[in-house]
Amino acid sequence: MHRQISHLCAAILFSLAVLLLSFPVNAQNPNQPQQGMPNFNGRPGQKQERTSLSGKLTAALPPLIKLKPEKGNQEWTIRVDSKPDEIVVRGEAEKGWVRPGMFVHFEATLDKKGVGQSAVSEVSVFTPTPQLELGVTEQGGLPDFSSAGSEETTESSGEEVSKYTVVGRLSGVARDGKWSVTAGKAKVTVEVAEDAKISVELPDPRLIRIGDTVKGTVYYYNQGVGILKGEVEVEAAEPFAAPEDPREARRKSRSREKEEGPANPAEAKSIFDM
Repeated sequence: MHRQISHLCAAILFSLAVLLLSFPVNAQNPNQPQQGMPNFNGRPGQKQERTSLSGKLTAALPPLIKLKPEKGNQEWTIRVDSKPDEIVVRGEAEKGWVRPGMFVHFEATLDKKGVGQSAVSEVSVFTPTPQLELGVTEQGGLPDFSSAGSEETTESSGEEVSKYTVVGRLSGVARDGKWSVTAGKAKVTVEVAEDAKISVELPDPRLIRIGDTVKGTVYYYNQGVGILKGEVEVEAAEPFAAPEDPREARRKSRSREKEEGPANPAEAKSIFDM
């Protein structure tokens, strides 16, 4: 309940801040902002400055956000002009948050058939680049993880195990929780520990939440009002949580509505959907 109220209050305060930061409208001057909007353009002849800004995201009303800098007390009202693929979000996630289709990187002890022999303790979720080669590698080369296998492979599969680096795409999650990963021509099946450290680095603004730390270059004419351009780094304040079981989610939703009234529909969305 407190979380819902805080999100709603933050959105309301942000809207009020936008109004308070606005300037009188002059229809004859194109440099003046529209009514109800901060002045991002400055006065005629005024020199634009820039600064590297890092702060906590306190409110959002796309394309505007409000940041409380790590240094100083003045909050900034910022228009986000960065492209989605320029905004990189980093954080940690619960195991159940990782879903098929995501690209993963981890170290695993595998047998000759590509079956994990112990639970994986660390995983990185990332976006591949054209330069990155997907596959399963070991010192000395790429192992043969074909499903057919030879008689020699079958006889030695229970004895020969090695540690490999796996870089591939999560293709499925079995009922017992084991991951199936397609890494180049190789197929790997591993168990991931429930308490595994899942690191996330994705260019996906939909992951941004109130409370995250945002860092980037802000262009401005007046202190406290600016435009965010180019690369943006976001550090998630909380781990990305696994989705709830649908039946359990419905039960909790009905319980909340009885106690608190309808939930704020913007709470669980990205700041770009609020």
